[in-house]
Parts: sequence; structure tokens; C-alpha cells
Amino acid sequence: MTGSKSTEIRVKGIREGILLGLNNHSAPFAELLQRLQEELAEKRTFLKGSRIVLDVGDHLLQRTQLAQIQTLLSENEMELWTVLAEPAATREAARALGLATRLAGSNTDLDGNDLAIGSAAQAGLEAEASSGANALLVLETIRSGRSVQHEGHVTILGDVNPGAQIIARGHVVVWGRLRGMVHAGASGDASAVICALQLTPTQLRIANHIAIPPEEQQPALFPEMASVRDGQIVAEPWRVRE
Repeated sequence: MTGSKSTEIRVKGIREGILLGLNNHSAPFAELLQRLQEELAEKRTFLKGSRIVLDVGDHLLQRTQLAQIQTLLSENEMELWTVLAEPAATREAARALGLATRLAGSNTDLDGNDLAIGSAAQAGLEAEASSGANALLVLETIRSGRSVQHEGHVTILGDVNPGAQIIARGHVVVWGRLRGMVHAGASGDASAVICALQLTPTQLRIANHIAIPPEEQQPALFPEMASVRDGQIVAEPWRVRE
């Protein structure tokens, strides 16, 4: 059976690469996959080498199904790095594959909830803004399910636990253990850095660069700083820059 043309695949160039959108939300996964395969075959020369943002809308997809799409893209010399989805289960499946679930600079947390840029932090956090600079000081451990977002630099005097996230347009410093997700330079500033006394995150993002450490990462015995070098995020011993 040939994929239905009613199952359209939107193709759009964006800052992060190529956006592929699945329009027909009622189509079964097998039809979606076949239609995507046809679209890639038609546009392979144009799309070859692209970084792909896949917008699946309200499709409820499992990890194995997303892995099939990822493999299909890889076979066509494309890299899937972000999945945009409404269902939480689809986003969770994408993160299990090491994929991002939001775009750099977007004002949402990991679950797609809107976050107001400029707010000090979510309710319940003890925070105070620096009067001399556009910075935020949070005097508390950020626990699972909580988010802090700020339009400048962020310093956490405490830990960032797994399932927690920090999103900043500037640098991020964690005076404690960083085990959650941190996105520095969220508006596209690739010169931003992420520093922590113990750097074992679930995910690091600087501008549109993403790094996901190995599952059995051993914590370093010294503070570390992550920055973008030669197009990728690297971690090194935290030293004061001269």
C-alpha cells in the first residue's frame, strides 16, 4: 500500500536545521513511517547532511518507534536531534534516546510548559537577584520536577537533582552537584559556560549544542567547567580564566 498523500510531511528550514512535521495525527504509525520514507527519498539530495527537528504533534510514539525514525534518518545521512511532541510519554521516549525535546531559546521547560523569561524562579524557591548585574542567586537545592529560568546568569548554591532543570541566557554556576539538565546561553550564546563542583548531568546544552554523558559516568574528583569548543561541548577542570 502506498503512503497516503493526506499524510503530509511538512519540510521547513529553521535556525536549528530542518523541521519535519507530521500533519496527519490520525494516521497509524506504519503509514507515517512509510510516508516519511517516501518524502526522504524524494528530497534526499536536498536534506542530506541536515540536522532534523521532528514535530510529531499529538502522536503518542514509543521509544522503539522513535528509534525506527531515527534509524531511517540516519540511513539517509541525516541526524535526528530534537523531537517536539505534545504527549509527555512521547517526550519521555525521546529523552530516553538522548534526544532534545525543546529548541534552543524556547521559553518552555522539558515538558513544554511556558516559562516566563525574567521571572526570578518558580514559586517556592528562595532567590535574590544581584543588583550589580543581570544575575540570579538561588540559595536552595533544585529538586526533581522543578525549573529555574532567568534572562541572565544563574548561580545555584546547592545541588541540581536529576529531573530538575536550569535554563539561562547567560552562564550557569552550580556550587554543588549538577545531576539534572542545564541549558546555558539559551538565546543562542555559544560563549556561555556551565560550571559545577561535581558535573554529572543528565543533559547539558549551550546555545544549540547538546551533550549527553554516558549512563555510567563516574564523577570527577574536582570541579569542572563545560564550554563549546570546535563545535561541541567539552568539560575540563574548572579554572579561573586569565
